Amino acid sequence: MNILEYLASRAAFIIFHLFAGALGIAVIQLDLLQTGGSGLTYGSAAYIVVLHVAMLGIAVVIDYSRQYAFFRRAREIAAAPDPLARVPSLPAPRAAEQRILHQMANAAYASHTAEALRRDAQAQMHIDFTNRWVHAMKTPVSIIDLLVQQSKEVGSVDEALTLFDSVQEENERIAYALDTMLGMARQERFSMDLLPQQMDLVGVARSVVNKHRKEFIRYSIYPSVECHAPSSIVETDEKWITFVVDQLVSNAIKYTRISRPDAAVAAATTAAAGDTPPGNSKRIVISIDERPFDEADARAGAAMLPPALTLTVRDNGIGIPDHDLPRVFDPFFTGDNGRVVPESTGMGLFLARRICAELGHTLTAQSQPEQGAAMTITFSTTSVTHGITANV
Repeated sequence: MNILEYLASRAAFIIFHLFAGALGIAVIQLDLLQTGGSGLTYGSAAYIVVLHVAMLGIAVVIDYSRQYAFFRRAREIAAAPDPLARVPSLPAPRAAEQRILHQMANAAYASHTAEALRRDAQAQMHIDFTNRWVHAMKTPVSIIDLLVQQSKEVGSVDEALTLFDSVQEENERIAYALDTMLGMARQERFSMDLLPQQMDLVGVARSVVNKHRKEFIRYSIYPSVECHAPSSIVETDEKWITFVVDQLVSNAIKYTRISRPDAAVAAATTAAAGDTPPGNSKRIVISIDERPFDEADARAGAAMLPPALTLTVRDNGIGIPDHDLPRVFDPFFTGDNGRVVPESTGMGLFLARRICAELGHTLTAQSQPEQGAAMTITFSTTSVTHGITANV
């Protein structure tokens, strides 16, 4: 800020200050005339004007010296390629308006820094996930290549069918990994891909079970869908909630298939036929229940709303160790079970909880080692779109 700009910004103040001085001289002159005096002489009036202008000039110089350094630096920052990055170099404020500008600039800098850190962390997460995903894809691709080589030496139809089953299993792993990658990519612009509607949770659960029916038969796992609530209708997004339930069921299959030696072939036949499973079979149960009201609901007035529903995916697999349970929703965390199942990426549950949070639902985990795990989605009684804004 040069002197001309400063004077222009203070023009109204200077003009009214001079006008006030002139009025002061006029009042003194009228007062002297009314009391019978001869009034101010020109010398006295000139002396008052000079003193007034001199004091005004001193005040202007002092104020300009307090403003100059701050606004000169502010102008340099504004002209820089990345102004917000240079905000910390602003001088300490010495006037009220400088303090306001300083606070505004620091608030913008803090917001900019937080957003930059968030984007950097997000970008790094994408890089890490992509690297892990590519590394995980090498295994099924290598196995499929090996199976193709073995197929050249197949001597019977049974051997060929066995090879085809193995190829299909690896292909399912690739498809699951692709779905996870697409979910990771889409959830960054979640609000642009959201279509809330009334959904039947039983229908969602059955569609996911049907999608994995071959895996259930292959690993002798008996799936079931149970509804213990009068209604299984909730407001949610069909594609996203199906993705979440699919992730939970895929995890349950992954850690249930290795829980104990495969039951007899009869278990697989029983699961395919839909009969009651034997007592020693591996099970995955998807249950829909009403969540009972608690004190928090009463304080929030939730008693006036429909009961909240829960969807729980429960298995009797290897479970989750107690020391790993608090971290199962952290990105890239695989824990002790990740060493048992090398294809684990640690992103499935992280994405599932993040998507549930975007939908206004909650996802929690319970488990006992060697006794299985239960993942529970609690659906909100309020609208899915409440508080959501579009990111353009």
